[in-house]
This record gives sequence, structure tokens and C-alpha cells, in this order.
Amino acid sequence: MNYTENAGADFLTKYAQQVASDLLRTKFDVLARIAGLILETKRTGKRIYTAGNGGSAATASHMCNDLMKGARVHGRVGFRAVCLNDSTPIVTCLANDFAYEDIYSIQLQTYADPGDLLIVFSGSGNSPNIVKGLQTARQMGLTTVGFGGRDGGKMKNYCDEILIAPTNSMEQLEDMHMLYEHAIVSLMQRVLPLNFDVEAINYPAPGRRFKAAFFDYDGTVAALRCGWQDAVTECACRTLAALPGVTKEEVEPIVRAYIEKETGRPMIALGEHLAEEVAKRGGTPEPPIVYKEQYDVELDKLVEKKKRALTSGASRPEDIATPGVFDFLRILKDNGVALCLASGTDEKRVKQECETLGLTEFFDQGIYGAREDGTPCEKDAVVRDLLARNGWTGEDLVGFGDGGFDIKTIKKAGGYAVGLATNEAQRAGVNEYKRKFLLEAGADAIAPDFSDAERFWRFLNR
Repeated sequence: MNYTENAGADFLTKYAQQVASDLLRTKFDVLARIAGLILETKRTGKRIYTAGNGGSAATASHMCNDLMKGARVHGRVGFRAVCLNDSTPIVTCLANDFAYEDIYSIQLQTYADPGDLLIVFSGSGNSPNIVKGLQTARQMGLTTVGFGGRDGGKMKNYCDEILIAPTNSMEQLEDMHMLYEHAIVSLMQRVLPLNFDVEAINYPAPGRRFKAAFFDYDGTVAALRCGWQDAVTECACRTLAALPGVTKEEVEPIVRAYIEKETGRPMIALGEHLAEEVAKRGGTPEPPIVYKEQYDVELDKLVEKKKRALTSGASRPEDIATPGVFDFLRILKDNGVALCLASGTDEKRVKQECETLGLTEFFDQGIYGAREDGTPCEKDAVVRDLLARNGWTGEDLVGFGDGGFDIKTIKKAGGYAVGLATNEAQRAGVNEYKRKFLLEAGADAIAPDFSDAERFWRFLNR
């Protein structure tokens, strides 16, 4: 055609329209199954290998970039993805000294393990190196995925899943392959925040073996008091807003920030803070124990409703405990780790609730809480005593908490501090507000819960 700007624009528009029209004929259920296989490699700690030739090699390389970096959420690592066509020295060496058709099969024989995933891109599906790589992968016990075109070629016979781009145009099928890759990564960005993983700020030293584990209770082990921050904030704001010239809008951010930042401290400490805020605004404060008792009334309302659900059978302990915590506690016990729990909540209440949930048996080193007269549970003292009576040091300690105070307690003792940024209401994913304060407090790692208990344990025992 004779090129003019208008003619060029018309052709480009029609090209895009054709790609868009054909793209909608994609078998998106197959693409979704492929996304599921990719997610499974992360859950099991396996690797992903990609490969292609020419433009497909560029797509294979791009996919690894996106899986490693683009799918990284909350500072947690992305996928373990390696592109087999990325290293020019390796590819040319193997092609020169062996044969071009061997460049992927030899690399897989060198790197891959059973359970890994091989993803290949090929417009024709007949490239000898792609077909041989798939054959080798199958023999080695890898899962195989192909992105192809036209009739799928020979490679369709060696793919566990294959997605054929619905077009006969090489340029357009490569366009679609890239869109499929980006669609998968965009899906990962939506799904991964709700999946278990550890964000490591400081890794446990290789060879470090933990002998003792310290746990906070509310929000870390169980969610019987899910929503307690809101309930206590509302109660404190009512007290402050009753003072002359004070509005709820003025004091709520102050109260909420203190409670969120100091999660893990004894409830009496929140009463002391409220007394200070009352005095600052010209009021005559009640003794902190009075405010604590007011808070306890609100918290009991939250707890009793869930206890009734447990008693009636409408709920199970697993529905109220932090996801995965039973499996994780069993793994710790089976590996000889001694367990201790301490809470800012009254000790009598905590022990009763642990008994109700079936948690008591795990904590052989004791369950501690505040006294009913308001005498707080000094978590620092609990940790010191735990280590001293067993002849351990901070190097032997790992601790878990969902508040900044818990993290500081563990770090002060020399332990490895894991922040549980639990989303108690949704029971999945990271609570960003908690994560912020846990990081500020010096957490060595952040996790949303214990839902992949085996992998969590492997992380702690690198």
C-alpha cells in the first residue's frame, strides 16, 4: 500500500481491532488453570522455568521478570522463576558443543527437580528444542505448560496444559501470548495478598535452632476479641467526648493511634492512657482500673457471642483461632520447641478461652495474663523467666505477636521477632495498619497468619 499517515492509522486500527476480536475467543478457563499451576509452585517452594525462540524467547524472559518482581507484594518474595534462554554464554555453548535442539533439555537436566514447572512459548509448536525440552521435563517429573498457536504443533502432545492463541498470524499470536502473561501476573497481584507468605526483613541465621517460642494471645493465636480495638476506642471516646468542649472527631485519631501502636500492652495501660487524656483536657480522671473495667465489659460482649457459637456447634475452634495455628503449634511441639503464651488480658479469661479453644495443651511453659485487680502481666518478665529457668539465651527464642509492644519485648530479650499482621475480620491476607507498626517496632519478619504451617517452619529453620 502507498503509505500516508491516514492509511497507516487505518491499518493500525484494524490490526488492533482484529487482535482484540480474536483475543476474546481465548479459552480463559485454560488460562485460569495455568495460573493455578503457577500459584502451586509458590505454595510448594518449587521453581518455574520458561523458554522460547525469537519473539517467544522475549516473552519467556519477560514472564520471569514479572513473576519475580511484578508479582512481589507486601515486600514478600515473588516466584522462583528462571528463563532458560536468557544466558547467551550458556545457550551458545550448548548449541555449539552439542546441538541447538539440546539447549533446553540439558539445562533442565542440570537445574530442575520433580514438581517444578516448565512454561514454553512457541507459535508453531514444532521447534525441536522446545519439543525436546518438554519431553525431558516430562521424564523428570515436571509439570509442563505451553502457549502455542495454530494447531499447537508437536508440543501439544507433551503439555499438561496448553493454551492456543486463536489466530493464524504469528505477530498477533505473540501479542496474545504477552497479554496472557501480563493477565496472569495481574491476577497474581490480586491473589497473593490473601495467601500466606513471610516478608523477611532479617532472616534467621542459618543453623539457628529455636528451643522456645513466645506467643501473644489476642490477634496472634486467636480472634475471640476480633474488633476489640474498635470497641475500646469507642468506649474511650465516649468518656472523652463527655468533657466540656471535647468532640469525638478530635480525640478518636489520638485514641486509635495509641491503641494500635501499643497493642500487646496490658489493658490497664490503656486505662492509664485514658486517664492521662482526661486530665490533659481539664477533667478529673477516674482511677485507671475503672476504665479497664469499662473496657472489660465491652470486650466480654464480643467474646460471649463467639463462645455461644462454639457451645452450640455453630462454630469450631478452627474458625476462631488464627488460621493454621493448631498445625503450627503441633509442628513446634513435635520438634521439641517449648511454648509460652502471655497476654495483656486478664489471666483467668485467657486460660478459660484457651481451654475452650483446645489450646492449653500446647503451652507447656505456661499461660500468663493480667491479674483481675489490674496488676499487669509483665511480658518482659515472662520472657526473662522462660529463658532463665531453662538455661536458654535470646538466641534460643522465637516470638510471635501482632502488636509493637510484643515485638519490642522479644527483641529486647535477643529473640527473633515475627510480627503477625493478622487480618482478623477477613481471616486472610495482611493488615497493612498492623504491618506498619510491627515494622516500626523492629519485627524481623512479617506474616499474615500460620496458614502454611510447614513452610513457615521451614522458613524458621533455613
